[in-house]
Amino acid sequence: MKKSLFSAGSAAALLLLAGCANHLEDVTKETPENIRTVLGTQYVLTMDKEIPDGASFKVTLEQVENTKVEVNQVRKISARYTPYEGWRESYEFLAGLGLFPVAVVSNVVSVFSFGMFPFSWSAEVTKLSFDGMNPCMNFESEERVEEIPVKVEPTRVDSYTETKRLPLGNETLIVRPDSDTSWKVRTNQFGQAEIVLLSIDPEKSAALDSRHLDIYLESKNVKCKSIPMSRRLLSRLSQARQAMLKYFAAPSGAALAGCIKQLESLSFETLAFQLEETELKKHPDFRAGFDQAVK
Repeated sequence: MKKSLFSAGSAAALLLLAGCANHLEDVTKETPENIRTVLGTQYVLTMDKEIPDGASFKVTLEQVENTKVEVNQVRKISARYTPYEGWRESYEFLAGLGLFPVAVVSNVVSVFSFGMFPFSWSAEVTKLSFDGMNPCMNFESEERVEEIPVKVEPTRVDSYTETKRLPLGNETLIVRPDSDTSWKVRTNQFGQAEIVLLSIDPEKSAALDSRHLDIYLESKNVKCKSIPMSRRLLSRLSQARQAMLKYFAAPSGAALAGCIKQLESLSFETLAFQLEETELKKHPDFRAGFDQAVK
């Protein structure tokens, strides 16, 4: 007898724990969804002029990132349900029993009133009654509702490539006219840098004869650009360099004037002005001879 009671109790407990979710309805939602795929990253150097024509020129270093964007309209179908909780049967079962006669009466009233008392109301009361009396099912509840995905259907709407350009500040560039010569310049916070081909101190500037300047980004060890050098510019740079070396070999006011005139004739006006200002400040006694020679 005790064994039978134990078995019956175990079965009842198992029944209360092994209930079913109460399905409410399926809901469909459509939402846009973008899938972004990075195609590649480049390091690009831009200039005002593609071929330099002065003693220096400015460049801008940028990181260019190409991204493929796929625009999808995603249709998601989810099932809404009330999860089963066995302990609720402690009051839902009694509530279901109490609603049963109400359900019977409401159905009778709906029939004999020819629907004036809506059949939908009587059907709802009947459903609540049977859900309550069913030990494997709870009442429907919007407060406890949960969703589980049933189906996801993506549809391609559009596809395009997006390009983002970002200036690279505080990066070191290596300027290499040939395998034996190189120097470094650093970009400012806006990714800009000045590449000096010839300065007023010719000893600090490399003698150039290469037709290309290869520029590398040091941190990534990649070549950003190969800049063509015209023969005319290389010839002008060589002559200007020789003129300044001749002056520094025997500096004087007259020699400075001759050097300035030659730099200006080679269209290096900015370089000529810088050299004149620097040397006359350094050698005030050159002023008289300089002024006489430039007339």
